[in-house]
Amino acid sequence: MAGRRSSYSRMVAWLKILLPLIALGVLGTVFLFNSKDTFEIGFTFSRADLDSLEQGSFLKNPEIDGITTKGEPFHLLADEIKPLDDSTNLVVITNMRTEFRFNSGAWAKVTASSALMDVAAQTVWFETGGQMETSDGNVAVVETLHLLMALGELQGTGIVADGPLGQISAENFRVESNGTENRVLWFENNVRMRYDLQNENE
Repeated sequence: MAGRRSSYSRMVAWLKILLPLIALGVLGTVFLFNSKDTFEIGFTFSRADLDSLEQGSFLKNPEIDGITTKGEPFHLLADEIKPLDDSTNLVVITNMRTEFRFNSGAWAKVTASSALMDVAAQTVWFETGGQMETSDGNVAVVETLHLLMALGELQGTGIVADGPLGQISAENFRVESNGTENRVLWFENNVRMRYDLQNENE
């Protein structure tokens, strides 16, 4: 009888040590998975989506969410995403719509009928042009556009933008951070401005 009590006491003693360790292990696993899912920079595809692309199939009506290096969210919609030829890294996007929400409260939306995404580089290229709209009232048509998704920055060529003060065109443009939370739309090379004096007086 004494032997049984002794064994029981030893088992209880071990459980007092093991159960807290098991609990910590479970909590650690939860925090690890949550951290990976919540704070990963840029965009990712699910394993099922990657398998579909690797098999040469396409994704119908995909929605992709991600964050920039500054923690700013973006949302991408499309009619279809499919691999370019036999590549598993380059994919073609049909009727793409993307919106960036910046920490300053500003936003930028870009759309294109066709775009090429480099999954590894976290970039999207509008080779045949597209449209861009910003929260400060600019609506633009561009000849080419290069999205740096993880940075939340844009650059391209051949822009014609209509805004509150009139129309501005340039050979090159870029939207990038100015060192703070604000993004700045820069126009470069052969910049032309046509003021709308009526809107300026208002």
